[in-house]
Amino acid sequence: MKIGLLGFELESPNKGCEALSYAFIDFLQANRKEGNLTIYVLDSECCGEFPKYFPDIDFIPVPLRIKEPRLRWIRAIAKCDFVFDITMGDSFSDIYSKEYCMGLIKRKWAAELLNRRYILMPQTYGPFVDDVIRKRAIQIITKAYKVFSRDKVSIEYLRKLGVKKDITECIDLAFMLPYDKTRYTVDRARKNLGINISGLLWKGGFNSDDQFGLTINYRKYIRTIIETYVDCTEWNVHLIPHVIDLNPEAHDDDYLTLKALHAEFPKTLLSPIFTNPIDAKSYIANMDCFIGARMHSAIAAFSSGVAAIPVTYSRKFEGLFNTLNYPYLIHGKEYDTDLAIKKTVEYVNNYQLLYGKIQETEFLIEEKVKQLKKRLKYIIDGV
Repeated sequence: MKIGLLGFELESPNKGCEALSYAFIDFLQANRKEGNLTIYVLDSECCGEFPKYFPDIDFIPVPLRIKEPRLRWIRAIAKCDFVFDITMGDSFSDIYSKEYCMGLIKRKWAAELLNRRYILMPQTYGPFVDDVIRKRAIQIITKAYKVFSRDKVSIEYLRKLGVKKDITECIDLAFMLPYDKTRYTVDRARKNLGINISGLLWKGGFNSDDQFGLTINYRKYIRTIIETYVDCTEWNVHLIPHVIDLNPEAHDDDYLTLKALHAEFPKTLLSPIFTNPIDAKSYIANMDCFIGARMHSAIAAFSSGVAAIPVTYSRKFEGLFNTLNYPYLIHGKEYDTDLAIKKTVEYVNNYQLLYGKIQETEFLIEEKVKQLKKRLKYIIDGV
């Protein structure tokens, strides 16, 4: 079987994007048919640690370079039994950049044209602000072989745009990501509070101009939460990155921001530099409570049974966690800074209430994961 992956990142500073890839390829490995399994990693220069983790799978990176002939990219798509496209989970939107989204749409259009089994995997759809992008996105979604959404809000949004395509609501692939909390040892004499700080929000966005329209002062919020608990005898405070790019000029990185905050608050505990999302989730799984502005860091906490407090700045958060009937979010585009701090302290101090709510959703999550695997297996077995 030959499978093409589009919008899956196998080597990325963003461990959330990698988490989707590890989870899906782990599923493919478990459900592979007899014979070879070849995965064409479209738009990729390399495959990171995946050949080491999955030695029985043949990984072939197929970069698409503007100045080189595209025949190899086209041939790879045409020979695939399926092309699965996840758009990094939340990038099928023009809120990040109109030009970037248009580039993604051109690739989607080509993949759909060249392969009749082009499948849109569980992701967030929209918002699409630009009229041209909205029209083309609707065309791609309508013509896809199968369409999955990871939240109800996206489906409702597409219906309002007039999309009549059958769309399957399921769950984010990262909920399927394996982990092993015994990889790390933490001090159990105190409770452990993990804080994921988004370097992107810390800088104000890619262009440092409050790109996401936050109503909270994110830096004041983070410093206040750290100050509240760093000298507390009940808690250890862990600073945990989920996007790691050690280039000082990197536009999107958590680790260097956390390192600077650790120097400012030396009683905090700075986590290791993770090389893959399984290690990141395994570390997060050791927390008692976790505050996360990176959505997949919050998913890592939630899906490993840790009381999670997502700090939201996009409807991708609300859509996903509302689908799970989980209300304990810090709304970064609705709350003012004082309310965000007050709510966070309230949730941390009552983390067992959050933990109980997560336990209530375990059956729902298990069912959603089971249904997703069942549908994907049905599609693959149909070849």
